[in-house]
Amino acid sequence: MTVGGLTNTASAEEKVVVAVSPLGADSNLYWTTAGAFIFPSMQTLVGNDAQTGKYDNSQLAESWEHNEDFTSWTFKLHPAAKFSGDWGPVTAADVVHSFNLHIGEDAKLSGISNFRKMEITAVDHHTVRFDLPNPTPNFLFSHAGRGSLVIYSKAQFDAEGLAGYEDAPAGSGPFEYKGREVGQSLTFSTIEDHWTGVRPEFDEIEFRWVGEPSTRLAMLSAGEAHAVTLPRDLQDDAAEPGQKVLSSSEGAMQSTMLFTGQFMNPEAEENRDARTYAWADQRVREAVNRALDRDAILEVLYGEGVRALPVYTMDPRFPGFSEEIAKGFDDAYGYDPKKAMALLAEAGYPDAFDNPEIPLVVTSLAGNPEFAQMAELVQAYLDVVGIKTQMREQDWATGNTAIRGFTADFVTPMRNAPVRPSALGVQIFFTKHASPHLDIGDPELNDLGGKLISETDPATRDEVLKAMFTRIFDSYAHIPMATVPASVVVNGDLVEGWNFPGASSSGLSHYHLIDLK
Repeated sequence: MTVGGLTNTASAEEKVVVAVSPLGADSNLYWTTAGAFIFPSMQTLVGNDAQTGKYDNSQLAESWEHNEDFTSWTFKLHPAAKFSGDWGPVTAADVVHSFNLHIGEDAKLSGISNFRKMEITAVDHHTVRFDLPNPTPNFLFSHAGRGSLVIYSKAQFDAEGLAGYEDAPAGSGPFEYKGREVGQSLTFSTIEDHWTGVRPEFDEIEFRWVGEPSTRLAMLSAGEAHAVTLPRDLQDDAAEPGQKVLSSSEGAMQSTMLFTGQFMNPEAEENRDARTYAWADQRVREAVNRALDRDAILEVLYGEGVRALPVYTMDPRFPGFSEEIAKGFDDAYGYDPKKAMALLAEAGYPDAFDNPEIPLVVTSLAGNPEFAQMAELVQAYLDVVGIKTQMREQDWATGNTAIRGFTADFVTPMRNAPVRPSALGVQIFFTKHASPHLDIGDPELNDLGGKLISETDPATRDEVLKAMFTRIFDSYAHIPMATVPASVVVNGDLVEGWNFPGASSSGLSHYHLIDLK
C-alpha cells in the first residue's frame, strides 16, 4: 500500500543522526510545547507534498470536505491507520481525545485559542467533524505542517494516563519512539511494514540537541552527524570540505521590515499611531524602499536560493497571488537612490517632519540571527540617500510589548514562518481583524479585510486578496524583504539528498525521505 505518493525504498542499514539547536521545551506532550517540532513518530490529519508543499493525504486523513460556508469540516481517516506498540487502529475517538488534550489549560501551541472555540464530533469510527464559529477556508493549514493538532492514542491514555505519553508516546507515523536523554537527544526506530508502505533507508534516526553551531559543524565534518542545521553565515564554511546545503522545495519563511503604528489612519488617536513620523508620508515610504539594494542585502543575509518578496504574506501557493505585482516589483521597488532622493526632496524631508528620524530595531529571534544585520544594512543604505535613522537595540519581547501596547514608534523586522495562507497572513499583519496591534490603519484595507471574513466564494476571495495585496504594494505600506527556504547541511559522503517542502514550523520534515549514499 502507498499513501500520498510515498513509496517503498531500499532496506535499512544504519542510524541517521541529525544535530539541531535545542528545543524550547523538552517534552513528549506536544501541546505543552510551542509546536516547533513534530516527532517523526506522530502524525497530523493532513500532510504536505514533499515537492510542492500542497496539502495531501499522506497523514491520517484519507479525505476531507467542508460545507458551503466553510464552518464545518469533515475528515475521513485512513481505515488502515494504526498506532505503534500494539495500541490498535487510529479512530475518530483518538482524534477527539487528542483535540481535548490540545485545548487544555496547559496548552502552549500558537493558534490553539482558535481550537477552543470549535466543537468536535466523532461521526463514526473513521469520521470526525469540526464545527467552527466562523467561516474558515484555511482550516487545513492548522492540520498540516503547522501542526496545531497531532494525534495520540486514546487506548494508551486509558491504560497508562499521561505517564504513558511521557514515557513512550505511541504514534502512527513510520517511526517509533525509542527514548530520550533530556537536554541531549531523542531517538526513533524505523517501523517494519508500516501501514502507509513507507520504508526509510535506515534503522534509526536520532536528533541531538547541540547549542553551538560550530560544534554542529564539527560533528558534520567528522562524520558524527548526517545532517545539521547551521546559521547561513556558517553554511559557506560547511561547503568547503565537500558538504552539501539542501534547501526546502518551497519557501519556509517570509521576512520583512514593518512600519509600526496606524500611520495610514487619518483619524487615529495621537498616542496610537505613527502619523507624526516620517513614514506617514507615502513618498518617504517609497524612498525607503527605493534606497535598498535588495539583491546585495539578501546575498549577505541569506546567500543563494532566496527570492525577493513583492508583498509580505503573498505566496504563489495560496489564493490572492498576483503575477502582475510580482512582475512589477523591480519597476516599483527596484534599487534607485536618485529616485529616492528626489522623492525625499518632494516631500520636504527632513524639515517638513516633526520626527524625521526613523528608529530601526536591532533585535534577534531564535531561528533568525540575521535580523540584527538586516537592520544594520538597511541603515547603511538609508544613510546614503539622506534618511536619518536611529538604531534601537531591544529584545524581541520588549518590541512585542510595545507593539501590543500601541506605543511602537519604530521599524521592526518580522517573519512569517511557516508561511501562512495569504488570507490569514494579510489580516494579521495589516488589518484590525486578526491582530489589532499590527493594524496600519488603512480604511480601504480594513474594509477589504471585513469582506474577506464573510466571503466564502473562492473566486471572490481571490479577487479580494489581490485587491488587498495591490493596496499594500501601491502604498508602499511596508519594506518587503525575502522568501527564504529552510536549509540543512548534510555530510556529502553519507547523504545523497532529502526532499522536504519547508511547510513545518521548524522547516524540516519528511525524514523518511533522507536519501543515503
